[in-house]
Amino acid sequence: MSACAVVASLLVTPFGPHGSIHAQAATGTIRGKVTNAAGAAVPNAQVFIAGTQNGGQTGADGSYSITRVNVGTVTVRVRMIGYEPTEKVATVAAGATATVDFSLKTSAVSLDQVVVTGTAGSARKREVGNSIGQVSTADLPEVPTNVSNLLAGRVAGVQISGGTGNAGSGSAIRLRGATSLALSNQPLIYVDGVRTRSDEYPRNGIFQGATQRGANSYGSPLNDINPDDIERIEVVKGAAATTLFGTDAAAGVIQIFTKRGSQGAPKWTTQINSGFQRLQQFGTDSVPLLNMDDYVRDGGRLGMQAQVAGGTQNNVKYLFSFGADNSDGVLELDNERKYQLRANVDFSPMKNMQFSWNTAYNNSLITQTPAGNNAQGVTLNAFRQNRNYFGTANPDTIKLVYGQQLTSNIDRLLLGATTTWTPLERFSSRLTVGFDRSAIENRNVRPYGFPGAVLGIIQNQVWSNKIISLDWANNYEYTTGDFKATLSAGTQYINSMVGDVVAYSENYPAPTNPTVASGSLRNADENRLKNITGGAFSQALFGFKDKYFVTVGARVDGNSAFGEDFGFQTYPKASASWVVSDEGFWGEKLGTLKLRAAYGQAGRAPTAFAAVQTWDPVGWGTAPAVRPLNLGDPNLGPERTTETEIGFDNTLFNGRFSIDFTWFKAVTDDALFFVRNVPSSGFLNSSLGNAGKIQKSGVEAAINATLLEKENLGIRVGLNVSTNQSKVLDLGGTPSFSIGNFGWVIEGQPAPVLRGRLIKNEDEIGAPIDTTVNHTFGPSQPTLILSPSLNITTWKGISISARGEYQGGAFINEDASFQALSRSVLWPTCTRAYAAIAASQPLTPRETLTCIPRNARQDMFIFPADFFKIRDITVTVPLGKLIPNTASSSLVFSAQNIFRKNIGMPLFDPEMSGNDGFNVGARYISEHIPAPALFLTSLRISF
Repeated sequence: MSACAVVASLLVTPFGPHGSIHAQAATGTIRGKVTNAAGAAVPNAQVFIAGTQNGGQTGADGSYSITRVNVGTVTVRVRMIGYEPTEKVATVAAGATATVDFSLKTSAVSLDQVVVTGTAGSARKREVGNSIGQVSTADLPEVPTNVSNLLAGRVAGVQISGGTGNAGSGSAIRLRGATSLALSNQPLIYVDGVRTRSDEYPRNGIFQGATQRGANSYGSPLNDINPDDIERIEVVKGAAATTLFGTDAAAGVIQIFTKRGSQGAPKWTTQINSGFQRLQQFGTDSVPLLNMDDYVRDGGRLGMQAQVAGGTQNNVKYLFSFGADNSDGVLELDNERKYQLRANVDFSPMKNMQFSWNTAYNNSLITQTPAGNNAQGVTLNAFRQNRNYFGTANPDTIKLVYGQQLTSNIDRLLLGATTTWTPLERFSSRLTVGFDRSAIENRNVRPYGFPGAVLGIIQNQVWSNKIISLDWANNYEYTTGDFKATLSAGTQYINSMVGDVVAYSENYPAPTNPTVASGSLRNADENRLKNITGGAFSQALFGFKDKYFVTVGARVDGNSAFGEDFGFQTYPKASASWVVSDEGFWGEKLGTLKLRAAYGQAGRAPTAFAAVQTWDPVGWGTAPAVRPLNLGDPNLGPERTTETEIGFDNTLFNGRFSIDFTWFKAVTDDALFFVRNVPSSGFLNSSLGNAGKIQKSGVEAAINATLLEKENLGIRVGLNVSTNQSKVLDLGGTPSFSIGNFGWVIEGQPAPVLRGRLIKNEDEIGAPIDTTVNHTFGPSQPTLILSPSLNITTWKGISISARGEYQGGAFINEDASFQALSRSVLWPTCTRAYAAIAASQPLTPRETLTCIPRNARQDMFIFPADFFKIRDITVTVPLGKLIPNTASSSLVFSAQNIFRKNIGMPLFDPEMSGNDGFNVGARYISEHIPAPALFLTSLRISF
C-alpha cells in the first residue's frame, strides 16, 4: 500500500483491535476563542487539555475546538510565545459542548514556555540554564519573504549578512560572530528534528578558466523552507547550549518547527501577495545607482499560499499547504519561480504511541543576469563605463552580455518521521528518522557569436547533497515530594553525501541550440564526498521545589574526518537555574526573575580528507601520473569550543516589561588553521592543523515593554542589544598569516582583523600625505548590533509596526572602487577632485592617493562597515468578516529594506559581498548590487 493510501485510510477508518481507537460515548467537546488584552485574535496558540496530548492550535480568527474530551472536570491550557501561560477549568458533559474563551496577557518572557533546542527533550524555560532565542511567526506583522529575512534583527546575537541583489541570492548567518577561521561558521539547521543542509549551494559559474563568468551569487538552502509553514524558530547561539548536538555544533543551532493540524473541522487559510522590488541608492546623490540606471527595473512579485489544517475523530491531525511565488528581480533577466508543498500528519496508532510524518518539497527555477565581478557581465562593465571590457559605455553594447543564459533549478525534498512511545507513565522514547535531499542543476550557456567567446561555451553542473539522520532519545522522569529528576540518553547518526558532475565544452561548429556534446573541445569533472558523524549523549536534569534546577550531561562523538589516531571526542555540559521570584521573600510587585548559568563544549569537525594523505591524478604527456596534494595528519581532530554564559530573565509590571540578559565567553582550543608544510616533504600545499586558540565574549539583551494597552490604542517597543569582542590567544608558534581580502590572523588581535594603509590626514586639502602601512583597522565582524522595534495598535485593531537594525565596529575591503579608479574610471567619490584638478587647485591626501590612477593601491579602500537599516514598516488592517463566507481576513502592507544609512563608507551597502560564499573569513565588496527594497501587499483570508 502506498504512503498516500495509508494516510488516507487513517483519515477515514478506525484502527483495528490491536491498539485500536474505539468511539467513546462519554466524551464531549470544548471550543472557544483566544484573544489578547486588546481583544484581537491570537492565531496559532497551543490549546490543550492538561495531562493529555489532546488539543491543537487556534485558527486565524483565534478560535479552537477540542473533541473527544473525557467527561468531567478538566483543565484547559493555552501557550503562546509572547504571552503569559493561561489555564481555565471546564466541566464537560457527554455529547455536549463547553465554551471556554481566553484573554492572554502580554509577556515576552514566560518561564513556563516549552523549548526543545539544546535539551534532550522538551523542557520549560524555568528549567533551562542557557539562553534560547524564540521567534513565533504569529507575532510577525510583515509578509515573510524568506527565513533569512525573517530572522534579521529579531534575536539578539544573530547577524544576517552577505547577500546581493541577484535573484535567488542567500545570506550568511552568524550566531555570536565567527567561531572558526578555517571552517564553516553557518549554524546547524534542523526542521522538525531533522538535520538539513546549512551551507550555501554552489554558484552558477564556469569552473574552467575564469571562475567569475556567471551571476556570482549563492543560494541558501534555508530559504527553500516556506516561511508561512513555520510555527516558531528556536535559536541557541553557542557551545553552552549545543553540547548535545556534538561535533559541528560550535557555531550554534537553529531549529525550525512547522505548523501542525488540530482537532476539529478543516480550517482553510489563503493569502495572495503582490508587489514589486526596487533598487535603492548605493552610490552618491549625483550617481545614485553607479551607472546601473539603464540595466535595472522594478521587479514585479506575485504569489499565493493555501493551507488546510484539521483533525478527525480518530485522533488524526493533518496540515497540508501549497505555495507559489513568481518574482522578477531588479536586473533585467532575473526571475525566480518557486513552488512549495508540505504535508504534516500526526496520529496515534495506539494509546501510548504518537507518530508524526513531515514532508516538504520545494522547486525553484531561477534565471539570472550575468553580473558581479564578471568581465562578461553587466554590473562590472556598467560600473567601469568606457574603461570596461567593451571600451564603451553604450548600454546597447554592454547588453550584448544578455545573450548568456544562466539558469539554476533547485530541487529539495525533506522527509521526517518521529515516533514517540510511552510504555510507562514516566518513560518515553522518541525516534526521529530524517532525509534531506538538496539538488541543483546549474546551466551556463554562452551562444555562438557571444562577445569574448565567439565560438561559444557551455557548462552544465548537476550537484546534490543527501543527508540521512537518526536521532533516538529516551527520557525517564522520577518524582518524590519536591524533588524531580529527568534522566535522558540517546544517540545520533548523521550521514552527509555530496557529489557533483560537471560537463564543459567550447567551440560549437555552428550557431545552434547547444548541448555539451556540441563543443569540439570537451572536459568533465566529478566529485564525491561522504562525511559520517555518530555520537551518544546522556543528560540528567534535577529539580527541587520547581524553582531550583541543575542539568549535567555529555556527548561522545566520532567523525569520519578525524585522524585515525585521534579516536572519539567527549563534550561535557552543565547548567543551573534559580527561579528567584518563587521564593517567599520575593514580592509579587517585583515580577518574575530567573537566574541562570551554563557551561558546555561543542566542536567543529575538519573538512573531509583533511586528515588523509592524498595525491592528485594528473597526466604527463600521454602517461598517467600523480603528484602530492595533501600531506594529512593522523592526529587531526575537531576544533573544541568551551563556552560559559551567565544571565537572567526578568519581567515587571504584570508582564508589561521584560528583559532577557546574557553574558558569554567562548574559547576555541585546537583551532584549525592552514599550516605550511616543510618543502622537503614534497607536499607544497598548506594543510589543516590544530594549531591555535581564539576567544570571543560579549553580552546580549532582549528588552520588551508594553507602554500602553487600551482597547483602541496599544504601544509596544523592543530593543535587542548584542556585543561581541574576539581575540586570537595563541597561534601555536606559527607567524601571523593572511586569510585573504586583507584579513589577518594576529595574536592579541580580533579574529580576524583587517590590515591596510591608513591615510591619517585624508580630508585636509593641500596637506602633505601622511600614511601608515600595515595599519590594523579592526575586526571584520561587528562588535555592536542594536535592533529596535515598535508596534502600535489603533482603532479597529489596525496596527503599525517598524523594525530597524544598527551594526557597528566592523571593517570591510571595498574593492569595487579600487578596481574602477585604478583603471582611470571617472568615479563619483572623486567629483570634487576632478574639478580641483581642472582648476589647478590642491587635493586632499585621499584624493591624491585614490583619484589619480597611478597612485591607487588596493589596501587604501578599507572602510568602516557601520550602518543603520529599516528592515521593515508594516501596516495591518483587520477586515473581520467583511468578505462574505469567510471566518476572518486582513490586509497587510509591508515595505522592507527601504532605508539605509552608511556610517563611514561612501558607497555600496556594507552587507554586500564579493564572489565568495557564506564562509569567507573576511568579507569584501566587489562589483555587485545590493539587495533591493521590497514593497508587498498581502490579503489573508481564513475560512
